[in-house]
Amino acid sequence: MKLYAIVDNGGGRVGAETANGDIVDLLAASGNDARFASMLNLIEAGEAALGLAREINARAPARASHKRETLRFSAPIPRPPKLRGYSVFERHIRQSAEGIARRLAAGAPDPEAAYRERRKALNLDALPGPGWGVTPAYYYMDTYAVAGHDNQVAWPSYSNWIDYELELVAVIGRAGRDISQDDANSHIFGYTILNDLSARDEQLKCMATSLGPAKGKDFEQSNVMGPCIVTADEIADPYALKVEVRVNDEVWSTSTGAEAHFRYNQCIAYASQAQTIHAGEMFSTGTFPNCSSLELQRIVKKGDVIELEVEKVGVLRTQIV
Repeated sequence: MKLYAIVDNGGGRVGAETANGDIVDLLAASGNDARFASMLNLIEAGEAALGLAREINARAPARASHKRETLRFSAPIPRPPKLRGYSVFERHIRQSAEGIARRLAAGAPDPEAAYRERRKALNLDALPGPGWGVTPAYYYMDTYAVAGHDNQVAWPSYSNWIDYELELVAVIGRAGRDISQDDANSHIFGYTILNDLSARDEQLKCMATSLGPAKGKDFEQSNVMGPCIVTADEIADPYALKVEVRVNDEVWSTSTGAEAHFRYNQCIAYASQAQTIHAGEMFSTGTFPNCSSLELQRIVKKGDVIELEVEKVGVLRTQIV
């Protein structure tokens, strides 16, 4: 089932997509059951609430059904309790470093010589570092900087290097601590798409401090998510899904998650060691291979419309302004 966060003048509510593509307003259809007043309410309410959502969706009462083009949607969870960013694709790391070296050398009198110097300075042959494949490390992303589908995102004035990143997010549905890898996937409620917008020029400065990407990824609406959450029962293997990136309707790349070095069960088990993870928390894969302009050595400009499509989930659209 695909679940959407509907926005109206009075706040939010949860909608479910029917077989014909309409959206059922679960709050209205249930007689204002508070469990459907927000996506987080629904997730925290557990299996009983999800079961009721399925029942309502199956009968799709006409009084609460709407054509999707008549509705506005926010990010599925506009302010997630936590958002962890992992980086599980080695090829993305290698190709990104290559793209950085090429981009920084492009304006030199001898670009190839400058590239070789940059490549040596960045120690590209040693990437990723020796600890990368041992520990499923993560950083916390800004949960106040979340945007939804079909938004315009104002690029920060301190940056001239725009980039996108296609990532897949697992949404936690059941709290737990010291979760085993064997049990971890049972804690996943569903999946959504993340466009991890990145100000690459500022990110390079911040990464040089060894403290993380900082302002390279922290600006208003930099974590774009949606268009919906697809419940976990709809996706047998999230790493087998086909993904596609389009910029201004032109296909720039395709990929899958087949190369993931760490999978969700490992990431969840690691994060839950001596720490309770809660319903609504989000775990991102990091960028799929070939799914950033940096890797493709292409340039995104203000005004461009970026569409990230993930099989069985949908299309997440963002315009940079």
